[in-house]
Amino acid sequence: MSYVLWALLAMVCYSFAFLFMKIALQDLPAFTVMPIAVITLAAGATTVAALFGDWSAQSLTSRSVPFALLAGLCLTGAMVGYFRALSTGPVSIVVPVFGMFLVGGALLGILVLGEAVTARKVLGIAFGAVAVTLIAT
Repeated sequence: MSYVLWALLAMVCYSFAFLFMKIALQDLPAFTVMPIAVITLAAGATTVAALFGDWSAQSLTSRSVPFALLAGLCLTGAMVGYFRALSTGPVSIVVPVFGMFLVGGALLGILVLGEAVTARKVLGIAFGAVAVTLIAT
């Protein structure tokens, strides 16, 4: 499956995740819903890794493991902030503001990873920032 199809799958699943999280947060505290969702994510991710043959003990000795741990810490911060915001604010504002990670990620890809800068990318990043601002205000 191509990366575009994977990205579309992720977009659809994430869209429904926001909905289901907000519904769960109507009766449960944010810091109860979050571990349930994250444990489900960890079990699902481990299952998918095993099914695709991408899980191996040898991988754990890679010098990239610290970066995976840092990514996990960043995801933890993102989820803590997101669940707390979603538990107290409207989905129509929280989700677009949270979605600014797309702009931040694109900028980091350019600045840190040296990805190509094109007029189209710059315009897309600017439109993304403007769109979030318009939706969230």
